Amino acid sequence: MRYLKLYWSFVKNSIARELMFRTHFFLSFTAHFLWFLMFILFYTILYKDINTINGWSYDQSLLLLSVFFLIDTTGFTVFIKNFSTFPEYISEGKLDILLTKPVDSQFMICTRYFSLISLFSLGPELFLFIHQIIKMDLALTPLSIALFCIFFLASLIIYASIWFITNIILFWVIKVEMIHEFFVMFFRFMQFPPDIFGGSLRIFFIGIMPVLFTISVPTQALQGIFEPTSIIALVVAAVISLILSRILWKIGLKKYQSAA
Repeated sequence: MRYLKLYWSFVKNSIARELMFRTHFFLSFTAHFLWFLMFILFYTILYKDINTINGWSYDQSLLLLSVFFLIDTTGFTVFIKNFSTFPEYISEGKLDILLTKPVDSQFMICTRYFSLISLFSLGPELFLFIHQIIKMDLALTPLSIALFCIFFLASLIIYASIWFITNIILFWVIKVEMIHEFFVMFFRFMQFPPDIFGGSLRIFFIGIMPVLFTISVPTQALQGIFEPTSIIALVVAAVISLILSRILWKIGLKKYQSAA
């Protein structure tokens, strides 16, 4: 409860800060919305003369896209402002202040800021998500909804953990700027059906950056499609990435050189 109260105070402070710059808030939301529409247009053009791509129809791809954006934007809402300031904590010694707090340092560095702009951006994505469920006439059951929520959470854990891990390299290579964008760039590939990837790229997204199933498994759960191999891979990757992020954080702290 102490951590929940602390996080709620972080959220309130972040919201108050963002509302002070309402023009920036409006322009940022508009830019994100146009970016979202661009991808819908891309799929519309892509499927103009074809019915399926490796077994994925237009409606299935849009459902996949909506789930991708829900995970991506949720991640941005909670983590973008925290991970983008990660280099400052390491290179400028600001981490010293967090380490003196009577709160877990990893919790502080991951949750101190909150993006209200990203939270509002969830609106259009939720609309597309619900629209596709209705349009596809998906027969949702309590089981499929529960599994979707579990898989969605597992996917979000993988998303956040690997994104966090890519930042930990800053303990060793301080001068690398905007390293958090590295994972964001690769995660963008997950907006496409996983079956289109093959060869070395598929191996990379499964073994090195295990994000290939983060979007497809929750999406397929809504459709009543359950692939045991993919589900196991998703859950195992979520557990391993979460544990690994904690271990590497502890190792990184030992490497950290205080500003003092």
